[in-house]
Amino acid sequence: MAQYSKYSELSPQWTEVIKFISRYPEVDKINTVGIVDRRRILDDIAAQVPDRELPEDVKENALVVHTFTIEARDGHSIPVRSYVPTSDTSPNSRPVLVYLHSGGFLFGDLESGDLYCRVLAARLDLSILNVNYRLAPEWPFPHGVNDSYDAVEWTAKHAKEHLRASPVAGFLVGGISSGANFAGVIAYTARDAGLSPPITGLFISIPVALMPKAYGLISDGWREQLLSLEQNGNAPLLTQRSLAQIEEAYGAPADDLRISYLLNEDHGGLPTRAYFQICGLDLLRDETFLWEKLLAKHSGTRSKIDLYSGLPHGFWRFLHLKASSDWLNDLVEGFRFLLLPDEGSRVSEEAKLNVKGL
Repeated sequence: MAQYSKYSELSPQWTEVIKFISRYPEVDKINTVGIVDRRRILDDIAAQVPDRELPEDVKENALVVHTFTIEARDGHSIPVRSYVPTSDTSPNSRPVLVYLHSGGFLFGDLESGDLYCRVLAARLDLSILNVNYRLAPEWPFPHGVNDSYDAVEWTAKHAKEHLRASPVAGFLVGGISSGANFAGVIAYTARDAGLSPPITGLFISIPVALMPKAYGLISDGWREQLLSLEQNGNAPLLTQRSLAQIEEAYGAPADDLRISYLLNEDHGGLPTRAYFQICGLDLLRDETFLWEKLLAKHSGTRSKIDLYSGLPHGFWRFLHLKASSDWLNDLVEGFRFLLLPDEGSRVSEEAKLNVKGL
């Protein structure tokens, strides 16, 4: 999508990160090592920055946090963590979120999104189920996405009893990166299965929507809209090379709709609200914009988009960036949009795209 190419121009904020990471001794190897060593190097660099701290207002809001397991379709015990506000809101009117963590299908756990879940639950009076789905390569495709959907089904049945919430009041599913991929897949799976109550809103942050090997399979007229895979192929934090390594380790056929969900022929009947986070310097940028347009056209989905110009995939781990400091508030406001009544979530084309990071 040529209109979004300008957002690949490096943000002045990221130039400060380049100066910071250039001092790290292993940074020169980051694009030559395997995906496990690449992740270790990035984590070591990010560890030099102070961790994001739980905001004071969230500390003061009481939550009941409980870690337990639910049963997957194959009998596996899926670790999950619930976050339930202690306010006197009726369970019949409190919405619920199923949160799916990031990590490229290979990394991550309940701690990965713990702080985000606490903030969202406390500030929005929202019950949350944080899912520790199985990871590749020990548990290759489709174990992770199956676990995630099984957690959504479990929530549809047990939210009132275990989460003091009702999916009828609002049923949100979402995540970051690989977790966002699962959320996209789940939107179609739930529609086709007739999940009841239905999912009402999606949180889609920096997702894989189409594996690179599947680009040749998309409909005529779409391929020329997807410029970012090449334009940002060597961008910081996620490159074409590292994405290919992730694809190999996860083991999903590129043309399988349970990973490349843009290949679905029918984009109707999907949730009518979505909050997107897109990074301008991300090779996944344009496929996310394309899916947003398909949702609007075929499902009437109303969207809010935070576009982080000139910043790469998952930049917010570097907290000394202004955009990273603002990101948590963006997240809360995005979920606030998802929880608005239908009429309140109507926005103009101009208002729904918020460009940040400049």
